[in-house]
Amino acid sequence: MITAVVMVGESGGDGSVESWVQDARRKSTRDLLDQLAAQKGIGQVVLVTPDLDGLEEAQFSSHVKSQPGLVHVGQTLAEIIEDYSVSKLLYFGGGAAPLLGSQALESVVNRMESAGEGVVTNNRHASDWVGITPASAVAKWKDRLPQDNMMGWVLSTEASLPVYCPQVSSSTRLDIDTPSDLLALRMHPLVKRYLRQYLGSLPLDTSVLEDALSVLAAPASQVFVTGRISPTVWTALNEATSCWIRVLSEERGMVSSGRLQRGEVFSLLGDYISKMGITEFFEMLSNQAQAAFIDTRVLLGHQRSWPSRSDRFYSDLGLALKISDPWLREFTAAALAAPIPIILGGHGLLSGDMLAFCEIL
Repeated sequence: MITAVVMVGESGGDGSVESWVQDARRKSTRDLLDQLAAQKGIGQVVLVTPDLDGLEEAQFSSHVKSQPGLVHVGQTLAEIIEDYSVSKLLYFGGGAAPLLGSQALESVVNRMESAGEGVVTNNRHASDWVGITPASAVAKWKDRLPQDNMMGWVLSTEASLPVYCPQVSSSTRLDIDTPSDLLALRMHPLVKRYLRQYLGSLPLDTSVLEDALSVLAAPASQVFVTGRISPTVWTALNEATSCWIRVLSEERGMVSSGRLQRGEVFSLLGDYISKMGITEFFEMLSNQAQAAFIDTRVLLGHQRSWPSRSDRFYSDLGLALKISDPWLREFTAAALAAPIPIILGGHGLLSGDMLAFCEIL
C-alpha cells in the first residue's frame, strides 16, 4: 500500500500578507488530506506540521510534529519511511496541489500501485509533489534533498529511477507560494471547499487581474509577457487566446542554477529599464500593449537587490505604499499608475497561474 506524507508549515495568524499565503497553504492541505483519505490505494496518511491549528478535524492517520521554520525534507522523509515501514511514498508539500482533482490523484495512485520502481512528479525540474517507488531510495539521497523541489530531478537523474510527469496544467503546476497564486485561485472555479472559503474571507482585490484577463479574452489584443515563462505555458496561452502576444523569456532556472545567489542574473529588460527609466518604460509599454504580466523577481535579481518577502508580496498585490525597498516601490507605483492593467508576480505568475488563466478563459 501507498503511504501519503503531507508537510505544511506552522499557521500564520498574524494578519500579514505572508500569513495569508501560509494559511492558504494550510487550508489547501485540509482539502488535500480529505482527498487522500478517500483514495483506496492509500493505506495511511501522515501529516507533518508544527501545529494542528485548523487541521484537527482533517482525515489523517498520524501526526508528526515538526519544528517551526524550514524543515530538511530528505531527512524528515527518511525518518518517516523507516518509522512507518513505508514501501511506496506519495509526498506533498503544503499548498502543492490546490487544483489537483480526485480523478487525477487516482491516476497517480494507480500508476504507483502498478510500478515496480519509479518517480511520479508534477515537475521533474521543480517538484511540489512526488511519488517514489521504492521509498527506500530517499534514505540514500536524503542529504541531496534539503527541499522538495529537487526531489524529482535527483531521484530520476542521480538515483536513476524512471520518471513520469502528468500532462502540464494548472492542476499539476499551480502551488501556493505568493499572493499572485491567491488571486489566480480566487478566480478559478475548481478550487476546493476549505481553500475557497478562506480565499473568500481575504480582502483580495482582483479587479486589475479581471481587466487583464478581459484583454486576454479579446481577439487581436496586444499583450506583453516577460520573465521565466516556459515554452509549454506560452503554447497554452497561444491556444487559449486570439491575442498578439509579445514574450520576453529570460533567466529561467536562475534560482536552481545558483545564478541568483552568485549575483549573476542579467535581464535584457532590466538593463533596458535602467537606461530608459521606470516611468518612461511604462509609458512606452502602455503605447505598445493593452495588458502586461511581469515576473518582477528577474528584475530584482538584475538589480542585485532582494527585498523582504513582505515587500515582494506587497508588490504582487499592488500595495506600493507599504513597500520599503525604494526601487521596488517606485516600480510597483509606476505599474499601478499605467493606463493598462499590469500584473506583477514571481515565477508562479508565469507558470501555474498563467495556466489557470488559460483555463478560466
